[in-house]
Amino acid sequence: MSRFAFTRVLVAVAAISGFAAAGHAEDLKFGAGQQGSQNYGVNAALGQAIGDNTDLNVTVQAFGGPTAYLPLVNEGKLDIAAVVTPDFGDAVRGKGPFDGNPQENLRFVAALFPSPVGMMVADDSGIETIADLKGKRVAWGMPAQASLQPYIEGSLANGGLTPDDVTTVPVASVGNGVQALVSGNVDATLFALRAGKVVEADSALGGIRWLPYDGSEEAVKRMQAVAPEAYLVDVAADGKVVGVPEPIQTMAYDYVIAANKDVPNATITEVITLLRDQGPELGKTNKVLGAISADNLARAYPNLPQHPAAAKVLGSQ
Repeated sequence: MSRFAFTRVLVAVAAISGFAAAGHAEDLKFGAGQQGSQNYGVNAALGQAIGDNTDLNVTVQAFGGPTAYLPLVNEGKLDIAAVVTPDFGDAVRGKGPFDGNPQENLRFVAALFPSPVGMMVADDSGIETIADLKGKRVAWGMPAQASLQPYIEGSLANGGLTPDDVTTVPVASVGNGVQALVSGNVDATLFALRAGKVVEADSALGGIRWLPYDGSEEAVKRMQAVAPEAYLVDVAADGKVVGVPEPIQTMAYDYVIAANKDVPNATITEVITLLRDQGPELGKTNKVLGAISADNLARAYPNLPQHPAAAKVLGSQ
């Protein structure tokens, strides 16, 4: 990123975050996705909330994605970032885009809120369940978002299928998967339930539908054997989610806070205490943070190393 671009981001965040005077507070440097992305919006909202309600000096620097900024958090050049668990889990384990290069200095701080995803099909496809995808064409690979591939395979596993049971159709990203569904090149694709392209796909196809996931213990274990941080959430048929004519369960993963292991305990304690005690109030002024709750923050991830200060505040230690 150019020096000019970074300065522009710094000034923009400073303008909305109420920075304390230099030298009077601890610095907290956020990494984020590129400006305009959902990830940048989440990190900028957190930066604003923390800057407005603590004595921390918060800056947010934009990058192309987590493969760029998580290594900088790992190296201590950045302090903290909000990221989805597919990317964070791969970084910690050295899988997917971090293959063979585990980011050993990253620490899980807390879960923020769920991001529901699922398998999208055309409403008139005749596909009613994940098991019905046997022999069907499924969007696959997604090298631009390689951390999401296990969630496609985990979805199949929930329905008792393996990759050998479907016809895999390579696409570059989940967005390209939706385009392939609209053009008739695939029968199903993984996507976020509340993303903007859902409405476009629904209009183009004359209706889309989300396949229900099996909530049985056995099916969830099959899913989590492939996608360890995935879990199921209930989706109501209340008109708020396109393609859900009746209540279903779908897959979700979390936005979480990741930090370098050497970020001071006092800093992490201040951040988590703010989010735990004032989460609902913060959500009133910034809808990006509206789903933060004490219950979400306390969601445990026993397979991810947690920052000790966060564990102490949230009672997981």
